[in-house]
Amino acid sequence: MIKYYFKENFHLFYADGQLYDSNDVPVYTYENKTLILPEIKLRHYGEYVGKVCKNFTLFLRQYDIYLGDEFVDSLNQQFTFFHHELSLDKLGWTIKGDIFALDYEIYDENDDLVAEINQELFRLTKRYYINIYDEDHEQLIILLMLAINQYDKDSDSSAAAASASSNH
Repeated sequence: MIKYYFKENFHLFYADGQLYDSNDVPVYTYENKTLILPEIKLRHYGEYVGKVCKNFTLFLRQYDIYLGDEFVDSLNQQFTFFHHELSLDKLGWTIKGDIFALDYEIYDENDDLVAEINQELFRLTKRYYINIYDEDHEQLIILLMLAINQYDKDSDSSAAAASASSNH
């Protein structure tokens, strides 16, 4: 099992962050230079690994995941009540989260647990802990975690916008 924690930095017009190993060494870095059309680029010790791009669909949010420049799959939102459920349809993976978007479990096409993501509470910026059980898919799982983080941000933004419009 591989363990990382993910620490996000927020700047006025973009966000970036790092994934640290258990010795507090930054192993991965990411950057998202735009908040409107997110394109999150992941680097492993400075070398480009892949990216997550937001794909606009009519009602649901979708995030395209690339390893290198090769398209792997799209993270898709599923209709559910009381919890988040996301999927990678091409790979047959399912991501299940709690209603508060704090904890996620990632299952492969055989319904085997490949990773767990937990968000730490009471921080100014988000911090996630990730346990990767399938080391063969480490970089894909990290890109998926970045897509989930962007999904959560977009969900928070949508809820804030709906709340603001209902107050007027």
